[in-house]
Amino acid sequence: MAHVARAMDVDETNPFDSLPLFHDVFFTIVPSPDFSEDARLKAERSLKDNGAQLIPFNASTNTVEPLNEITHIIAATSDFPQYDDALDRYIHVVKPSWIKHSLDKGKQSNPRQFSPDPKLIMSDVVMCCADIPEGDKEAIAGGCLAMGGLFSENLSKLTTHLIALSIDDERCQRAVLKNLSCKIVLPHWFDDCLRLGKRISETPYLLPNPEVLRKQEKPPAQRISRDVVGAASPHPINQLPSPSPSSDGPRQLDVFHKKSVMLSSDLGLGPELQKTLSDLISSGGGAVANKIEMADTYVCRYREGDDYVYASQHGMDVGNLAWLYFLITTNRWTSPLRRLLHYPVPRNGVPGFEKYIISVSNYSGEARAYLENLVKACGAEFTKTMHQNNTHLITAHEKSEKCEAAKDWNINVINHLWIEESYARYQVQSLSVKRYTHFPERINLGEVIGQTQLDRTVLEKNFYPRPKQTRKRAQESDDEVEQRVNNQNRTSARKSKRGDNDAQSTPVLPKFIDPGKENMTPCSRGANGPAKSNLHELAADVAPYDKKKKRKDGVRNSHERRSSMDEITTPYKQGSINGTTPASRGAKDKAMSRIHENAADIAQYEREKKRKGGVIHGKERRSLDTEELAPRGKKRQSTELEDEAATSDGGESCTIARVGKRAKSEQVTYKLVLTSYTRWQENPKAEASERNILRNLGIHLTDDTSKADILCAPKILRTPKFVCSIANAPYVVSSSFLDYCIKNKKVPDPEQYLLQDRETEDRLGFRLADALERAEANKHKLLDTWQIFCTEQVRGGFETFKQIIEANGGACLRYQGRTQMQVRKRKDVESQEETKETLYMLSGESPVERALWPKFRLMAEKADMIPVICKPDWLLNLAMSQEILWDDKWELGDEGT
Repeated sequence: MAHVARAMDVDETNPFDSLPLFHDVFFTIVPSPDFSEDARLKAERSLKDNGAQLIPFNASTNTVEPLNEITHIIAATSDFPQYDDALDRYIHVVKPSWIKHSLDKGKQSNPRQFSPDPKLIMSDVVMCCADIPEGDKEAIAGGCLAMGGLFSENLSKLTTHLIALSIDDERCQRAVLKNLSCKIVLPHWFDDCLRLGKRISETPYLLPNPEVLRKQEKPPAQRISRDVVGAASPHPINQLPSPSPSSDGPRQLDVFHKKSVMLSSDLGLGPELQKTLSDLISSGGGAVANKIEMADTYVCRYREGDDYVYASQHGMDVGNLAWLYFLITTNRWTSPLRRLLHYPVPRNGVPGFEKYIISVSNYSGEARAYLENLVKACGAEFTKTMHQNNTHLITAHEKSEKCEAAKDWNINVINHLWIEESYARYQVQSLSVKRYTHFPERINLGEVIGQTQLDRTVLEKNFYPRPKQTRKRAQESDDEVEQRVNNQNRTSARKSKRGDNDAQSTPVLPKFIDPGKENMTPCSRGANGPAKSNLHELAADVAPYDKKKKRKDGVRNSHERRSSMDEITTPYKQGSINGTTPASRGAKDKAMSRIHENAADIAQYEREKKRKGGVIHGKERRSLDTEELAPRGKKRQSTELEDEAATSDGGESCTIARVGKRAKSEQVTYKLVLTSYTRWQENPKAEASERNILRNLGIHLTDDTSKADILCAPKILRTPKFVCSIANAPYVVSSSFLDYCIKNKKVPDPEQYLLQDRETEDRLGFRLADALERAEANKHKLLDTWQIFCTEQVRGGFETFKQIIEANGGACLRYQGRTQMQVRKRKDVESQEETKETLYMLSGESPVERALWPKFRLMAEKADMIPVICKPDWLLNLAMSQEILWDDKWELGDEGT
């Protein structure tokens, strides 16, 4: 029996437990300036000592062959020629830190958390929370994981960032006592990183004495970004490049080794410069081609012409003169898509920019030159000095007189992310996206300039679209298909040996982060199919959601407003929300709710991964056109506005059409704006699960009042959400509408729950039903062509009234006492009897505001207009009743009202 027992013990032993940690790893190491020779040798030694096998990297060609034999590429950057090809072949691309973490843990770490992809801004971060509220801790954990980091409940020597509100916390004291090499930062740092979609410096947020909590007297110091060095101008034809000097003396230029480069005629090179560049290429082992068919690299100025299209469609490196100069100067290959101005520019700019006049502030040196050239490449007019006719001011921070003047003149103040992402997407981005107007305290955004990259999918869609029959997948040969399948099977077999080492594939990310998708979790491309991550950029066809039908002739009739609205029922599974079991519903609901707030396209992914054929992977991601989803807002704290609850999902809704299947029922989707909803204020723990119920019913909560289909409130209120939503002519329903949806798991006809508040209507002097009919007729143009001034100190806040005015088509200008401001007159005078137009200013009666009144009157007189200084009540009544009326009780005089 003892022999039998010993035999059983042997049989139960895992034979792989005795294998070296990296026994199934076939790796190569990609050299780069950020990865020193000593570090590379140390990484190689650590891997080989633990069972890994090295496949050498060919430095002369900057490639590794055969690529399909490799399982892991160790690289400090994603900027190497075979990066995209490696992802398409399901090869892990990881930073060197992956090796140390794996050795410390005694098992291979998840490669996704160590990806060099710049979109994963929290890569290499191991985060732990100290004295943080539970809800905020969950949000931080989810955001950290989504952005490529790791989250740990316990403090360890691997922790890189400890999030805390005070240094007095027990974990902070332990970190200081043990001298752990982790940074103790305020949660504000993480919040600002996710708002921007960029990883910013931790210095102003470091405890125990964080700068962000001190009064800021000076503007934040400038930081030089390496990403714009050598990439400030797309066509530096007047500069002659020279290879950078080497510490070992003269160096052979080998970046063009075995390359065939074609220089386009649109570069406008003179004979001497043409010869110089040709000699540099030839001396480095390359060749200069005269025909595009003989080339593998194409250099041109504009995104046009047969040669450009041919080179792009055949996967050649296509760059401009600045990119060519950069290669010569650094003697190092870099992708022309890595920097915006290393790729040929569109000859006519980006559609929509031709009407913009843009200036730049608080950037200097190459960063300023980069932005100036980027503005011109977009097709806008650039001005070195700002004038009142400027439309936009791009600034690195708001602590300057120029920014204050821009606000006074109603000039849009944005950061550089707006111009970069508009150029990258070949589309003007909405200024309502919060990340474009976010300026963290004590941070100069010049430190993250130049990090936005171009997306091959956008370029293909707009400049070299392929017919379906010529797409790469259609051209793939039988041998290539067989090789790809065999490679997948080989990778799958290797992964099966690893047991529970949690290895997953390096993720595929879009080349830039969509507005509102900063926190989106990318989907892994493992050989065994998609990982359980719910978010992915898909190339599926998206059917637009059904817009609500507007009522005709202002008649409030349910049959005219929406067909088939007697009662809408949506199937709902008890005890299961997207696979959530009752036992773990609470925690999963919270996490799921936060994911939804950051990525509304999760619904698309959930449906698409069930479709026959699964989620689209591999090379098709570069050849299929993806649908751009609309930007989303961000969730706000419930204390942000008095009398107003936090109700934002901020997500765009869409109805997904399954391929080859008919939908079981037509689900109507609503965008619902919610204000002063006491149910969740009294029971905040139920909010996450009930939001999921509403989402499954097709009700998407949003803060974007311009998209409101339904406005839900307990009574008529004067909160910003309520007042702004009226301009969109939504259904205005009572809170019982939402209570019914949650309780009965179905959506009733909104007409049955219309808000009734006769007492408030009598007090304010208008009927809500009539106001909604006028709003439908006004179409957000009640204040079209109007300029209304507003003091900084007005009760309720300047930004609140600006939001209300803009929701009704007007322009709100901050007034700070300038008498020389340009005033735009309206197209139509107010009445036939008046010979002058009226200029309005909203103001309170504080001494500071009263001091501005004489200056405002002087400014109006200079513009030949009649000045009227009034209470904010005038605007609130105007916006809520949707008609322009006047009563002397609203006017403010020198002696009061």
